[in-house]
Amino acid sequence: MKTRKLTKKKSKEWKKINFSKLKFKNINDIFIYLKKKNILISPWIFDIFKNKKNNFKIPNETIYLYKIKVSDLGFKKTTTLDKIYQKIKKKNYELVNPVVALVARNFYLDQQKGEWLRFATPFKSMVDTDGVPHLPKLGSALGKFFIETYWSYKKAVFHPHNEFIVYFNDKQKT
Repeated sequence: MKTRKLTKKKSKEWKKINFSKLKFKNINDIFIYLKKKNILISPWIFDIFKNKKNNFKIPNETIYLYKIKVSDLGFKKTTTLDKIYQKIKKKNYELVNPVVALVARNFYLDQQKGEWLRFATPFKSMVDTDGVPHLPKLGSALGKFFIETYWSYKKAVFHPHNEFIVYFNDKQKT
C-alpha cells in the first residue's frame, strides 16, 4: 500500500493548550474544573483516573493537538487500532497523554451534535479497575458535552472516516 505524507492541508492543528497557564495540581482539580463547566464525565473515566495502577502526569507545557482521519493515514478500508497507531508514529505524530483529553474537553465546546471524537492514547494507559483498557472520546449529544471512553485493544476496528486526535511535539513544529 502506498502511503501519503500528511500535509497541513490534510492535518491541521486542532487545539493548542498551554498547560502552564492552567495550574492544575492533580486530577481531582481537573474534575472540579470540568464539573463547574457542566461537562458530563462517564463513570469509566472517573474509575480510570482514580485507579492507582494508572500513572497519570499533568503536562506543564504547550500541547499541539491535531485531528486526523484514518483515511489521512492512507487506509481505504477498515483497519485495526494497532495499524493506525503504527502509521501515526510513522507520520511523526505521537499518542496523547490521557490527561490532555480531559482538559481538551473544555476547549472543544463548538463540537457538532452527534460527533464522538477519539483520542489516540497509548495502549494500556487507561485501564479501569476491571482491567479493561480504554481510550477517551469527546461527545456532543442531548445539548450536553461528554467525556466517555472506547475500548482500546489492538484489534479494535475503525473505518476510514473515523477521526483521532494526536499530539505533535512543539519542538518539532515548523
